[in-house]
Amino acid sequence: MAVATLACAGDVMINRQDERTMLRHVAQIFRAADLTYCNQEGPICEPGDKHAGKAGATVAHLRSTAGTAAALADAGVDVVSLPNNHTLDYGVSGLHQTIKALYEAGIAYGGAGDDLAAARKPVILDVKGLRVALLSYTSVCVPAFAATASSPGVAMVKIKTTYEVNLRLFQQPGSPIYISTSGEPEDVAMVVDDIAAAKASADIVLVAWHWGISERWGKLADYQKTLARVAIDAGASAILGHHAHMLAGVEFYRGCPIFYCLGNFAFDADHHYFRRESMIALCDLSREGVSKVRVVPLMINDEHEPVPVPMKGAGQKVGWFLEYLSEGMNTNFVYHDDCIELRPQK
Repeated sequence: MAVATLACAGDVMINRQDERTMLRHVAQIFRAADLTYCNQEGPICEPGDKHAGKAGATVAHLRSTAGTAAALADAGVDVVSLPNNHTLDYGVSGLHQTIKALYEAGIAYGGAGDDLAAARKPVILDVKGLRVALLSYTSVCVPAFAATASSPGVAMVKIKTTYEVNLRLFQQPGSPIYISTSGEPEDVAMVVDDIAAAKASADIVLVAWHWGISERWGKLADYQKTLARVAIDAGASAILGHHAHMLAGVEFYRGCPIFYCLGNFAFDADHHYFRRESMIALCDLSREGVSKVRVVPLMINDEHEPVPVPMKGAGQKVGWFLEYLSEGMNTNFVYHDDCIELRPQK
């Protein structure tokens, strides 16, 4: 039976003079895997005009410097997802520079393109006799970033948010409001159709999703759980989530792992809500699905670089934190000398 090892990590934005230094501590892990994935947060481009749909926004406009794609390839990265809330920070030109840089570095990409059909197209990779498909989406970005039938952008799954007043507010000042979120039916149907189409030509379908809430919120939006299950019911074997810049829980649903957020990973920026705990998730892929899920715990150093940490020290603390975030998610944690194995509860 053909078995391939997948290594996956979270958000990457490299902006430094020597881009190759960012992943120097984890490159050995990436290169040892048969397939390595991460999320490329924002464009790989030169400074330029900002996207008109975001130019007046107070949030940051991010970009990775020109050598990033080559640095990712040198470290062993094979495929990246592109759709997120910074993809078009520097407009269509920034997107095109990104695609060109990745192509020249030999890195596959998905989730963005010159129209919606291109953005929805799965990446198909042949890995040790397996055909692995990656579909990439974002639910976090300004609407102007969304690709259409005739314009460039990202594969966006729009989310509807409703707020309801907690009636205890009238007797208990400061009571929280009720928030509910759900995917727009047309976009959810798109995801289901995309997975079914990818499954018809691949042995394994992975879904990468930029979603959730940052600002150290530490909780999942309810649409994340709902749509993760929808994707797995449609045929996905694993969900690779990111955006929150901190770890989120890992859940098993129908035996398939849902990484709600792989954490802040290799990000050349400082922010008070970024957390330093991170991880590389390793999984075995076969025609039967995903198995032998394990986590290599990391800490982000003062230079923003991900560094593996020993299990008898900081690694155990990262594991405990992830275990706390995974409470109620049908996941058992088994601690080994070099990693943490995650198993579905029986």
